[in-house]
Amino acid sequence: MRLALLLWLAGATIGLRAQQYAFTQVTPSDGLAQSQVRAMAQDGQGYLWFGTLGGASRFDGLRFVNHALQDGIPDAQVSAMAVDAAGTLWMGAGSAIVHRSGPGWVTEPLPPACNGARIMSMVHGPNGHLYVGTDGGGVFVREGSSIQALKGFPVDTASNVRTLLALRDGRLLVGLRNGLLLWDKGRCTPITVGDEAVKAISALAEAPDGGWWVGTFLDGLFHIAPSGEQTLYDEESGLLRNNVRCLLVDDRGRLWIGGKFGVNLLDGGRMRVFTVHQGMPSDNIYCAFQDREGNIWFGTDGAGALKYLGDRFVTYTVKDGLCSDLVMTVVTDANGSLWLGTYDNGICRMDGMAMVTTRDGLPNNTIWCGIKDRNDALWFGTNDGLVRLEHGLVTPLPSAIAMSDLRVLSLLEDDAGNIWCGTREGLAVVRSDGSVQHHPSGSDGPGRSVRSLVRDERGGLWFASDNGVGVFDGNVFTRYTVADGLCDSTVQCLLRDGSGRLWIGTGNGLSCRVNGTFRTFRFATDFGSNFIGLLQGDSYGRIWAGTNNGLFLFHPDSLLADPAAREHITLSAGLRNLEFNLNAGAMDAQGRLFFGSAGGLVFHDSERFKDRPSPPVPQVHITGVRSFLQNTDWSRSSDSLSAKGLPIGLVLEYRRNYLTFDYTGISLSDPERVRYRYRLEGSDLDWLPATDARFASYSNLPHGDYRFEVMAAVGDGPWSAPDSFTFRIDPPFWLRWWFFVATGLLMAGSVFGVLRYRSIIRQRHERTRQLMLRSRMLQLEQQALNANMNRHFVFNALNSIQYHINKQDRATASRYLTSFAKLIRKNLDASQNDTTTLAEELERLELYLLLEHMRFKEKFRYEIVVEPNVNSSDVKLPAMMLQPYVENSIWHGILPMDKQGLVTIRVAPAGPDRVLVRIDDDGIGIDRSLREKESSDHISRGIEITKGRADVLRRLELTDIRIQGPEQWNDPETGAVIGTRVAIELPATSSTPQG
Repeated sequence: MRLALLLWLAGATIGLRAQQYAFTQVTPSDGLAQSQVRAMAQDGQGYLWFGTLGGASRFDGLRFVNHALQDGIPDAQVSAMAVDAAGTLWMGAGSAIVHRSGPGWVTEPLPPACNGARIMSMVHGPNGHLYVGTDGGGVFVREGSSIQALKGFPVDTASNVRTLLALRDGRLLVGLRNGLLLWDKGRCTPITVGDEAVKAISALAEAPDGGWWVGTFLDGLFHIAPSGEQTLYDEESGLLRNNVRCLLVDDRGRLWIGGKFGVNLLDGGRMRVFTVHQGMPSDNIYCAFQDREGNIWFGTDGAGALKYLGDRFVTYTVKDGLCSDLVMTVVTDANGSLWLGTYDNGICRMDGMAMVTTRDGLPNNTIWCGIKDRNDALWFGTNDGLVRLEHGLVTPLPSAIAMSDLRVLSLLEDDAGNIWCGTREGLAVVRSDGSVQHHPSGSDGPGRSVRSLVRDERGGLWFASDNGVGVFDGNVFTRYTVADGLCDSTVQCLLRDGSGRLWIGTGNGLSCRVNGTFRTFRFATDFGSNFIGLLQGDSYGRIWAGTNNGLFLFHPDSLLADPAAREHITLSAGLRNLEFNLNAGAMDAQGRLFFGSAGGLVFHDSERFKDRPSPPVPQVHITGVRSFLQNTDWSRSSDSLSAKGLPIGLVLEYRRNYLTFDYTGISLSDPERVRYRYRLEGSDLDWLPATDARFASYSNLPHGDYRFEVMAAVGDGPWSAPDSFTFRIDPPFWLRWWFFVATGLLMAGSVFGVLRYRSIIRQRHERTRQLMLRSRMLQLEQQALNANMNRHFVFNALNSIQYHINKQDRATASRYLTSFAKLIRKNLDASQNDTTTLAEELERLELYLLLEHMRFKEKFRYEIVVEPNVNSSDVKLPAMMLQPYVENSIWHGILPMDKQGLVTIRVAPAGPDRVLVRIDDDGIGIDRSLREKESSDHISRGIEITKGRADVLRRLELTDIRIQGPEQWNDPETGAVIGTRVAIELPATSSTPQG
């Protein structure tokens, strides 16, 4: 009976002592719009909204999105918030109501009767009406789309509204600067609060029993029961101050009371306190709110917002009476009191009523371990040996037992009453008879730094050291290391579970010895999570692993079946520090757990929290779509924008095929543990593995219809319903039907064109071949003609020579013969060559004209004129080309006349790179010549061949010789025949016409 009473008193002492609670703080440095939070609300999508004096902030647990004047809010001071049954957020900003509509805001100003009064409070009634309380304008109600003054409200005497409360039965409580009113169906009834003195009402809340909680300025807190009975809570009752700013009844029926100096929690008649002394970053509280996950939030006046992390884990520090924040061991004495061995300040009792240091006989203030023996004496291992406490006093020990030259790291009492001591140099045992035996470290010993000791069911002593884990059977030491399957040879701690399995915490993971073999577990990829410093069992068979990255909780059977079956406990669960001390775990007689951390002693009541809380299912939202990692305006590619700001009916051109989808899973309780799975229907065959990334990118997407889906979960909790987004990527033009048709037509046309081209080429080649043959025939014919000359000319020339010889005119005959010989030679040369220069052709013509003139001296004259700017040596033409025309002028134009005629050959420029050779005569003309034709076939054939060759050469594009004439030349005035003219235009280049 006495022991039970002592244990109860010890438990009561722990519960009543000051404690350090954990809070998460968000401030402008985290993205909050402003540090003075006036209102909070959670919309239908799960986002938490903060109304501040600098705008509104939307929070998903990790990131803020702020809205202010530039976003359409009429006033930066957002003093009230409410969410309707549809999940739409309503805010009071200045003297206007603002509500969310799609991605934007809609502003509805209050009627002019409000006279610019600022909105102080907003609530939705059960009927869906929005009630708005103002400071100076009374109460307004929004019904449908109209806003009007609340019917029956005495605005002349009750204009300064501070707070509103919509009761479950449809009535409305109105807290005023000068009292409390109850509005019911158009009638207002004053409610007396406390005594008859007028109270300034600051906060209202409805109690689970249907009563009302009424907070006041300076007059404390009142509870008005349904019967009308009133109860006052003030500073004498445990209230921090009589000035109440906000009230919140949570989902457990507890009342949270916020004020300028902290928070009170009224739970079952017990008043608890939260201030900066209990761990609050700031205790200047303005408003309070509970989200749908059960988290309690406080808005402060200058320090942002605070989230209370609960009392699952409570931390005790030197602020609460401990002698040190670095607790290394916890030992329960016979009276149920907890004795704490610390790293830097000796030993102290949990209640702070006793403390033992070197001044009291400790050999060293660094304590590593402790136990209570069968005689209720307390033993502690220090940096300088062993110490024993009895009734709170240090008992002197013989030097052999004290082991003052050794660092004692672990202690264990066996069934025989022997005290086993793990030391830095090995293992020692203090036997019940007072003798001491040492087992030094070495290859055959326990190894160095024996930090933990446990007994197995066969009596073997297992030890943890720098050289692995080992067992001592009383005679032989057997050690196991990495080579035997251990995850690391530096072993920190040991624990036997209820099934006799040995769990081994090392510097690089957790091992379990099962049926003589080791299984290895690693909690995460980071080093801190795998540095196992302590292992502690609880009364439910679970194991707690303390690491440098928080606590891990698992059931041995579950972890062996599924290595992921463990809970990671971090700051978000209420821890104030993530680093846990070596073997600093203990469980008292009531099953409560204690863990020494780098930030104090962590307390956990496993009975209260025996069931692991199920993580809430997060609400997942796709928040944006980016193109090529850039924020994109989709207005031109979509029909409209959704309420989330996403494009509806998005159609992309094929080149915009690199998309990034941003999404968030809202978990206000544990946002760091939110995981995501996603898939892109049309690209992914199945859901991709879980990730903590909040975006997904896809590049080089082909054309087609797509649907992006994402779901979220907290840790290993259930997955949420997916959120989705659909879009389409148009095919490139070369994959559209019209392009295939056009391509087919083009290919058919191309094939036809190729075939047609080949046909034309064949025809051209054939035509060229025919022209070449014709040119060759004309060339040969010309050469033959050149070689044969005109038979009449040759006959007459020889007769003329004979005539002069017979006349004994040797000089003339000699000159005639010489000229005739030169002409014959040149003609023979020309018959062997296809082309000649214009200079040579003119020289041959002059010889011909000279011979004809010697014969017909009295019948004609001739002249050859070459203009100075013509270089006749650079002009090429077919041989004997001009002579047929000169012959034609003499024989058909001059000789038939009765008078002397004139033959003129004029060479002049005809344009760029062109030369004109004009052969004129003043003979009888073409018409008369045709009537009196006596010419030989030689002349006509020569002209025909010349024209034919020029035409063939031009068609073969070998040279461009143009012949005009012979044509008759008439007087333009009288029409009389003047003569005949031939114009031959030659290219003035050095190219040689072939053919």
